[in-house]
Amino acid sequence: MTAPDYTESPPQRQAFSPAPAFAEPTPQTAVRFLKGIGPARATSLERLGIRNVADALLLMPRRYEDRRGFALLGRLRPGQSASVLGRVRSVGTGRTRRGIPYCEILLEDASGTLPVRWYRQPYLARTFPRGTRVILTGRLSPCPPRQMVNPEYEIDDSDEGRCHSGRIVPVYPLTAGLGQRFLRRLLFDLAHAVAHHLADPLPAPLREALGLLPLGAAVRALHAPADEGETVSARRRLVFDEFFLFNLVMLRQRAIRSAHPGIAFATPGGLADRACAALPFALTGAQRRVLEAVWNDMAVARPMHRMLQGDVGSGKTIVAFLAALTAVDNGYQAVVMAPTEILAAQHAERLRALADPLGVPVVHLGGGTGGAARRQALARLQGDEPCVAVGTHALIESDVSFGRLGFVVVDEQHRFGVLQRSVLQAKAAHPDVLVMSATPIPRSLALVLYGDLDLSVIDELPPGRRPVATIWIQSGERQRIAAELLARLSRGERGYVVCPVVEGAAAEMRAAVQTADTYRRGPLGRFGVGLVHGRLSSAEKLETLTAFRDGRVRLLVATTVVEVGLDVPEAGVMVIEHADRLGLAQLHQLRGRVGRAGQAAHCFVVADREEIGPEAQARLEAFVRERDGFALAEADLRQRGPGEFFGTRQAGLDGFQVGSLTGDLRVLEEARAAAAAALRDHPDLDGPWAAVRAAMEARWTARLELGRIG
Repeated sequence: MTAPDYTESPPQRQAFSPAPAFAEPTPQTAVRFLKGIGPARATSLERLGIRNVADALLLMPRRYEDRRGFALLGRLRPGQSASVLGRVRSVGTGRTRRGIPYCEILLEDASGTLPVRWYRQPYLARTFPRGTRVILTGRLSPCPPRQMVNPEYEIDDSDEGRCHSGRIVPVYPLTAGLGQRFLRRLLFDLAHAVAHHLADPLPAPLREALGLLPLGAAVRALHAPADEGETVSARRRLVFDEFFLFNLVMLRQRAIRSAHPGIAFATPGGLADRACAALPFALTGAQRRVLEAVWNDMAVARPMHRMLQGDVGSGKTIVAFLAALTAVDNGYQAVVMAPTEILAAQHAERLRALADPLGVPVVHLGGGTGGAARRQALARLQGDEPCVAVGTHALIESDVSFGRLGFVVVDEQHRFGVLQRSVLQAKAAHPDVLVMSATPIPRSLALVLYGDLDLSVIDELPPGRRPVATIWIQSGERQRIAAELLARLSRGERGYVVCPVVEGAAAEMRAAVQTADTYRRGPLGRFGVGLVHGRLSSAEKLETLTAFRDGRVRLLVATTVVEVGLDVPEAGVMVIEHADRLGLAQLHQLRGRVGRAGQAAHCFVVADREEIGPEAQARLEAFVRERDGFALAEADLRQRGPGEFFGTRQAGLDGFQVGSLTGDLRVLEEARAAAAAALRDHPDLDGPWAAVRAAMEARWTARLELGRIG
């Protein structure tokens, strides 16, 4: 057999992939398929949440700049930001003394000339031949030499509509790999080519009734506005859409839950009446009003989902206890779940003092409950004997079951995740649920976090409570703290010193462990100095807190684990080290730990003015000045944003890309009212509302699959 002679074979041509044919984009087109966007830019766009053209069109500018007019070169003032139009008189390149390359041009118009320099971009010399008409936007240097450095530029081409000047120009958020000019051009072109293809989910009658722009017009105005009024109208439409769809989800879930069969409790019941009569104080008017609302909910055969909010020391816990006793009086079990072992143990102790004389069993189940005590507690809960269970997340462990659970209280509920709360509620068919928070919450944030709950607020403090004197001191004024602590502890009072960390993770911070050692070696050591932080076992923490309440330890050094719920009436002074590290909500909670018996109390916040930033200074000034928790909460929300309000991200809060909970309350309330009306008239969101339902499910249902569980 003769081998083939490959030398005589015709040469094979190299196969090349044809250049991609870019189709006209649609809202669903992935950005990686757009002309001029490769894998690297697609990855950068994805970091901004942009995966397709619709995502891109809904990117909100950070601000706008009015570049409709041009300033004269000869009249620019030092430090002035402006757009200018001129002709390139000369162009060149060079290097600084440190070797940094640059391109420099001399721009001229009828009023004079201006040197312009771009550092590390010498290649721009090819962009600006002599005689080229150039539009620049930037800032004139505030100090000599008189020049403009690294401005945005655009070649003045009368044949092409201006994108970066001659109009109101959007300024977008950026990320690594994306420049402002590229993003602005991309969105300018897409707004003109694709915005009119966006499907508008809102029915026309709703848009017209509220004076909202059609979606396509709003998106085009967002990226290519004709005037300032269009930017406002465009943003209002997109903010409304976000809030409207979110509220539809919240209110539909509320309606679905309300349709479930619940327990019709007989209220208030003899146990609650006897407990009220045994209290050493009278309920305030606000407490009685809220308790009546809770009892009214409990009397109806549908699951209660109520949020109970009140400032520090307003008396929420006793309201919850009386409601729990009402459930027990009806033959059901009640559960009180707290976020920390400290708070759960305190609730159990206080509840026993109230329930024991009534013959009501109280079961305490914490993370440290083990052995025979745990087995006994589990057996009691699995039975059908009425009781009140108090505990932490240990209540939701898989081996915990309830024989007849009918009432659930979740204290400081924002500290529990949605999954944790759902697991607890799933241990009964459809129990009544009361969630509580001592962290005052601004109305806008409450509408988002608890929009599917009935809201009650205890807006009255018990008689005799005096404002806590709040004093900001520098590190060098510690003798004032020492004198106050010595005077208070000598009279048998208690004091707190709170440090932000457990150990010296940062050299500049006074760690709790180190601070406790310092006080023990000093003159206050004879009063007993305790230490509590999150790394101690439950038994160790409870032992120290018991000694603190009993007076065997009069000074408690702690981390922020004492922030919520701890009630030691003898405490009259609070010292917060490095207070600038904490938010206003946390500071207010800590301040609420003292003066609870009506005595004059002091709260010292320690931070050196010259070492903290302006935001922290403003925060501490507000804390010293303001006593009202809700006013402080509003300030905290404005400063830190909703995602950090509680020191942890909350479900839903990271989903708003356009709307602001600090600035759009009116639109939020308008959207909520519209959502309620839509569901009232079209509960299934069918017919003309089908597009709204599809948009709602695409945007929110997956994120909030578990629902807003109190």
